[in-house]
Amino acid sequence: MANRNKILSDLSKFAVDAIGAFSGLKEEIETIVSLRVNKIIKKMNLVKKDEFAVLKKTVEKLVAENKKLEKNKPKKKKSPKKVLKKK
Repeated sequence: MANRNKILSDLSKFAVDAIGAFSGLKEEIETIVSLRVNKIIKKMNLVKKDEFAVLKKTVEKLVAENKKLEKNKPKKKKSPKKVLKKK
């Protein structure tokens, strides 16, 4: 009976150690995948989402300001064209 308990104890220790190893392996794989994805993104020269949002707001402000300026722009009077007479 004591021999059986020792075997079960050893199996439970082995299972606990295996679970710990697999959780460490999972973290290691996640780290490797994350690094490779970041490397690919840097090669592609992509813009980060927060940088894009800032740029988008700036462009929207400039477009609104441009429209406002166009509405307030005084209209030019057409100047009469000078006609050259042939002699």
